[in-house]
Amino acid sequence: MCEIVRARWGKTAHLTFLVFAFLANIIVTSMLLLGGAATVEALTGMNYELASFLIPWGVILYTSAGGLKATFMASYLHTMIIFAVLITMITIVYIKVYSSNQIYAFLDQTVSYSEEQCKNIYSSDGQGTDQFFQDADGNKLMACGPVSGNAQGSYLTMLSADGLMFGIINIVGNFGTVFVDQSYW
Repeated sequence: MCEIVRARWGKTAHLTFLVFAFLANIIVTSMLLLGGAATVEALTGMNYELASFLIPWGVILYTSAGGLKATFMASYLHTMIIFAVLITMITIVYIKVYSSNQIYAFLDQTVSYSEEQCKNIYSSDGQGTDQFFQDADGNKLMACGPVSGNAQGSYLTMLSADGLMFGIINIVGNFGTVFVDQSYW
C-alpha cells in the first residue's frame, strides 16, 4: 500500500503514511497484548506485567516452529476453544442452573456485603481467620462487596470510571487503526 501512496503522491506522503501505519500497528499490538494480559490476570491471578511478557513469547515460539501455517492453525484452534467454552458456560449458567433474574439478584446482593462478610465468605473455616479475600497488601482478590468507581458500587451499572477509561482508550486506538489499516478500506 505504501508503494501506491509513494507512486501517486510522492515521498512526503509515503513517509507520512509509513509513520501512521507503524503507529497504528503499535497501538493495535499494545491493545491486544494488554487486553490478553488483563484477561490472564483476571482468570489466573498472574501478574499482568508477566503475562504481557510471556504471551508474545508463546506466539513467537509456535510461529518460528511451524511458520505461517502454525499461526493460522493456532488462531483456528483458539477460536474453537473460545466458542466451546462460551456455549458450554451459557448453557450451564443460563439454561441448566440459573436464570438471568437469579444472576441479577446474586450480583445485586453481592454489593451489600461488608468487608467482614466477604472475608468470612472467602475463608476455609467461615470465620475469616484464614481468608483469601485480600492479599497481604490489602488488595481484593475476589469479587465481593461494592466496586469502587462504579455508581452505587454496583456490578450492574453503565456508570463506571474504569469502563469510561476503557472506552476512551478504545476510541483513540480504533480511530488510529481505521485511518491507517488497509483492512478497513
